[in-house]
Amino acid sequence: MKWRVAAHGAVAVVVLSCSSSSQQVSASSQPVATVPPLEGLAQIVVANEYKSGYKRSLFGENKDVNKDGCNTRAEVLERDSLVPVKKTGARCTITSGKWMSAFDGRTWLQSRDVEIDHLVSLKEVWDSGGWAWSAAQRSDYANDLANRITLNVVSKKENAKKGEKDPSNYLPPLVSYRCTYLANWVAVKVQWKLSMDQSEYGRIKKLLQGCGSTSSTTTTLVASTSFSPSTTTGAVAPVAVGSTAALLASITVENEYTSGYKRELFPHWKDLNGNGCDTREEVLIRDSLTKAQVDPYGCVVVAGDWLSPYDGARWSDKGDVDIDHVVALKEAWDSGAWAWTTSQRTLFANDLSDPRTLLAVTDSVNQSKSDKDPSNWMPPLASYHCTYIADWVAVKARWKLSMDQSEYGRVKKLVDSCGGSSVATSLPSTVPSVATTAPSGVKYVSPGAFCAPIGAQGIAESKVSYLCATTSATGEPYAKGRARWRKG
Repeated sequence: MKWRVAAHGAVAVVVLSCSSSSQQVSASSQPVATVPPLEGLAQIVVANEYKSGYKRSLFGENKDVNKDGCNTRAEVLERDSLVPVKKTGARCTITSGKWMSAFDGRTWLQSRDVEIDHLVSLKEVWDSGGWAWSAAQRSDYANDLANRITLNVVSKKENAKKGEKDPSNYLPPLVSYRCTYLANWVAVKVQWKLSMDQSEYGRIKKLLQGCGSTSSTTTTLVASTSFSPSTTTGAVAPVAVGSTAALLASITVENEYTSGYKRELFPHWKDLNGNGCDTREEVLIRDSLTKAQVDPYGCVVVAGDWLSPYDGARWSDKGDVDIDHVVALKEAWDSGAWAWTTSQRTLFANDLSDPRTLLAVTDSVNQSKSDKDPSNWMPPLASYHCTYIADWVAVKARWKLSMDQSEYGRVKKLVDSCGGSSVATSLPSTVPSVATTAPSGVKYVSPGAFCAPIGAQGIAESKVSYLCATTSATGEPYAKGRARWRKG
C-alpha cells in the first residue's frame, strides 16, 4: 500500500491507493468529504456507553460478502500485501505475503503473524450504538471493505494489546502513526454514526489538538452505502440519534390512568419468535457474560454469568436474577397502554427488539423497584443513573407513553444533571401503531381492544367516538364479561 500525501492549504489530505492494478476500490469507498479531524470530531454525539448484552457472535464477521470464495480476512490480507500473496485451498486461504503493521511499523511475511484489526473494535461499536443495529448492519460493519480504514493488518501481539480499548486507553506504539490513527478513528465513528463517551472524546480532542492544524492527517468521511435500515423482518433500524433532553421534550405530560390494571392484560414470557425459548430465557441467554448453559431437552437456562447494571452485583445462579421491564407493565398501562390492543401489550411485554426494554437484574433490587418510576426509585449504583434515565426516556418515547408531572419533573432534573446525554431511538417494524393523543386531549383508542373503566368514552383515529362497554352495540355480552371499545 502506498501513501500519497498532497497539501491542500494548511491541511494535507491522506489518500490511500493500492499498489496492485488488480485491486480496485469500489465506488462506495470514495471519500465525499475531507475535513480536519477536529471538525469531524465535532459531529459526534457524546453519550454514556451502553455496556450490556455484547457478544462477538452478534457481528457476523469474516464472511464472503462478494461471493468470490474469499472471506473478509483473506480479502484484507490480499488487499494490503505489498507483494502478491500465496494462497492454498479452495477457500482462498492466504499463507504468505508482505505486510507492514502501521501500529508498530513491523513487517511480516507469514499470515499467521498478523491479524485483521477492526480499528473501532466490535465491542466498542456495540457500546457506542451498534447495540441498536440490525444483524445485517452489524455484519456490514464487521466486513466493511468499502472503507479501507475500518479493517487493518496489524501485528498479532500488538492487536492483542489493543483488544477492545479506545484511544483513551490505547495508542499505537509507533508515535509517528498516532495522528493518523486518531483521524481514522474519528472517521469511522462519524461514518457509522457512533457515539463517544466523555473520557474517549476528551482524550481524542486533546491528542488531536496536539497534532496541530498543519498535520498530514485528515478525517476522510465516506459515503457508506452499507449503513441503511435493514429490511429483515422484525429487525430494528435506528432512525435517529439525539439528546435525551430533546427526546424528553417530545413526550406528552398528563395525569396517569390509574384504573383497571391487571398483569395478565400483558401476556408476558411468550415465545414470539417460535424458537422454543420464552422471553425470560431469551434475556437470560442474551445478557449472560459467558455462554449460558441451557437444558438440552428444552430452552431452560441452567447457569450463566450475569452482571446486574442496577447494583453492579454479579450472579451465576439464575435464581438470583429477575428480568425487569425498565418501564414496568403497570407504569406502561397508566401511561397509555390501557388503550392498546392485547397484541400491542404482548409485544411490549416481550420486547427483544430493543435491549433497553428488558434487563437481567438482581432479584431483590428489582423487587425494590417494583412499579415505581424515577420520581420514586433510582438504581442504587449511582454511576448507572444517567444510562438508566436515558433508557427510561427512550422506552417511553418509542412506545408513545406519557409521563405525569411528578415523573417528568424528576426525569428532566436528572437529564439536565447528566448533561443531556444521548440515545439512539428506534421503532421496531413489528410494533403496530400505538395509542397517540387526540386533538381533544382524549386518548385515541383501538376499536375492539380491552378497556377500562366501563362507561369511559374515547375516540379512534378515524375520529369516530367509542364507548368502553361489556356488550356489543346490539347488546351481546363480550366473552368473560370483559369490556371493549365499541362504537358509542
